[in-house]
Amino acid sequence: ALMRFFVDPASAPALWISGVPIDDLPICETWLLGVARILGVPYGMLGFYTSNARGGLIRDLAPKPGLGGINNPDIRLSFHRDVPANIVGADCEPDGFLLLAARGDPGHQAKTLVCSNRALAARLAPLELAALRRSPIRAECVRSGTGDVSPYGMPFHAVEGPEDDPKITLFYIPAHREFTHRIVSDDPETQAAYDHAVEIASEICDGVDLQAGDLLVINNARCNHGRTPFTPRLDGTDRWLLKTFVSASGWRRPSQMGED
Repeated sequence: ALMRFFVDPASAPALWISGVPIDDLPICETWLLGVARILGVPYGMLGFYTSNARGGLIRDLAPKPGLGGINNPDIRLSFHRDVPANIVGADCEPDGFLLLAARGDPGHQAKTLVCSNRALAARLAPLELAALRRSPIRAECVRSGTGDVSPYGMPFHAVEGPEDDPKITLFYIPAHREFTHRIVSDDPETQAAYDHAVEIASEICDGVDLQAGDLLVINNARCNHGRTPFTPRLDGTDRWLLKTFVSASGWRRPSQMGED
C-alpha cells in the first residue's frame, strides 16, 4: 500500500498504521523519516513554520504555553490542505505528510479529522460542484483593532481536476491575536456551496485518535484534514506528534491537473 500510495489513483487517500515500535525520540524520528523515504523525499519548511520546526525537517505538534496556530489545543482546526499551491502560489505544496504519535492524548479528546475528497464530492449536489468550479473564492484577514481587510494568498477554485478524482481545496487560517479570517466569494452560489462543503466534511470525516506508535499518512491532494480541540494537562503527558512533509519525487503521483 505504501509503494502505491501516490502512483495509484485508486489508492486510499490516507493510511493509518498502528503498532510502530517506538521506544524513544530517536526511534520515532527514524520511523517517521524512514517511511517518508519509502514514499518519496521528506522535507520541511523553515520559512513557513518558525515555531517547533526543529531544523525544518521534523515538526513537533504539542501543546506549549505561548504557542498559537496549530499548536493551540483549545481551537478546532477546520478542514484544509497543507500549503496549497493554488492559494500560496509557491511551488512547495507537499504531495503528502506523515504524523507519528510519540504520545497520544491521554484524554482521547484530540482527533485528527480526515475527509476524502471523493467522498466529499459524492455528497455535494451537481450544481454545487459546478459553482465551486465556476467561480473563485478567497481568504481574507480582518484586523482585530481596525477592521481593515487584507487578502491572504490568491483567489482559488475550491474544486479542480476530473470528476472521478477531484482536487478539493478547503482552507483555514489558525486563530491569531491580531486578526480573524474568512473565506468569501463574490458569487453567492459558490459561497453557499463552499460553506456547505465544510459542513459536509465535518459530518463524513473520520476522526483518528492517534496514540503512541500510530502513524497517519495523508495524501495532501486527495484529503482535507483538521483536528478537534482538546484540554492539555501540561504535565509532560500531553499529545505529541512528529510531522514531516513528503515530495513524491521519483515516485511522483499522477496529478489531477494533467501534470506530472
